[in-house]
Amino acid sequence: MIEILGAGWVRFAFEQAVDMPVFLVGDFNGWDEGSHQLELQEDGTYQTLLKLNSGEFEFKYKCGCSWFNDRAAHKYVQNCWGSENSIVVVPIYEEAAGSDWLPEAAAPPAA
Repeated sequence: MIEILGAGWVRFAFEQAVDMPVFLVGDFNGWDEGSHQLELQEDGTYQTLLKLNSGEFEFKYKCGCSWFNDRAAHKYVQNCWGSENSIVVVPIYEEAAGSDWLPEAAAPPAA
């Protein structure tokens, strides 16, 4: 599941029950299979927040040797392996000067 949170922030959530690490892999990280590990949540999903520029980005989830599309992707595109990649569309936004806004879920706990 992908959720656009605003100001370029996107929540990626892998909802399948698995017993090994899940990674977010896409053109935004050079298809690096180990750079964005999702965190296991109390509800059993694996999630991460990522700030992206406006535009369309191809991605997949990787768990072990298996690759998964996001069933809630905005689009899908054929890849060179004969399958499809998911696409997230990040809308155009303006970055406020000195903005340090974070989605509520990513903000540090109040002291």
